[in-house]
Amino acid sequence: MLIRNAWYVAAWSTELGNDPIARVMLGEPVVLFRAEDGTAVALADRCPHRNLPLSAGRRDADRLECGYHGLVFDRNGRCVHVPGQGAVPDWARVRPYPTAEKLGWVFVWMGDPEQADPELAPDFQTRLLDDDWITHSGTIEAGCGYRLILDNLLDLSHLAFVHASSTGNRALAEAATIATEVDGDHVRVTRWMSDIPPAQSFVDYAHYDGNIDRWQASAYTPPAYIYVNSGSCAAGDGPGPECWLDDQGIWGFVVYHALTPVTPASTRQFWAVSLPTKWVPDGRREIFESQMREIPREDIAVYEAQQRVIDIVGAAGNLGDVDARGTLAADEALLAMRRIIRRLAG
Repeated sequence: MLIRNAWYVAAWSTELGNDPIARVMLGEPVVLFRAEDGTAVALADRCPHRNLPLSAGRRDADRLECGYHGLVFDRNGRCVHVPGQGAVPDWARVRPYPTAEKLGWVFVWMGDPEQADPELAPDFQTRLLDDDWITHSGTIEAGCGYRLILDNLLDLSHLAFVHASSTGNRALAEAATIATEVDGDHVRVTRWMSDIPPAQSFVDYAHYDGNIDRWQASAYTPPAYIYVNSGSCAAGDGPGPECWLDDQGIWGFVVYHALTPVTPASTRQFWAVSLPTKWVPDGRREIFESQMREIPREDIAVYEAQQRVIDIVGAAGNLGDVDARGTLAADEALLAMRRIIRRLAG
């Protein structure tokens, strides 16, 4: 279930410098580097002569030199030099991939290059470069299929159980009014919780001393992007549904996720949490960052445990038992997401 004609995040903009870096994307080895004009370049990471990754070689201006026999490839994947040989054979070329770069992310198009439109590369991650917001971000190498992560991010009731020490509490699962909307290839699910006890992080940073109204919104964009907004106000002061996607109220945050399948059972997850800088006092910055980095680690333990069960059941030949036996009311958004993926991947 991989959508190939799509933009995927290959790296943070800050990762891409003079030295080539290696990635595996949708089962294909890719090497990335910056050309002299600053443009991100992506090529197949495999010398066609003897299969050594070009990322193990040397960058020379806008070219990569294979570290095995010295074949040199330009930014378009053409071999321009073979040591000791005047003519370059026709087979000496590697696949170039279209690239785009927006708001801190470097994207690679993994499908038909004729369909690659840089204008369509996602730009929803607007707060990553906002000077008035603080952002904590990272990359996770998750040993699971990417759809398990999407499932998690479209059903935030799990915060009550997986993140109970920070951003979650029982009320998030027991007291939520849930609404799901599907618009073409996009899914949005909102959760409204009225007059509930605040989770620990909301006490620590917003200093609530009574019940609150809280809202969450998750928005899915193919192939594997999730935007989450979380907001809160004192009980009775919460805004209407028209604000739940982009208003943080008295205290809250936005979360950006970009998932890039590595293999069918492994995923590279780029994540970031952003909120107004003034909402985290200087003396608590390190504590807050530590808490935000712990949340993805708590999630990955769940994803990878799920994948281990799926692998065991699949290896035993019981493929019919891999999918869930039934669905809950809170599953509507993730089921819609999976239908979209099946259609686009088909």
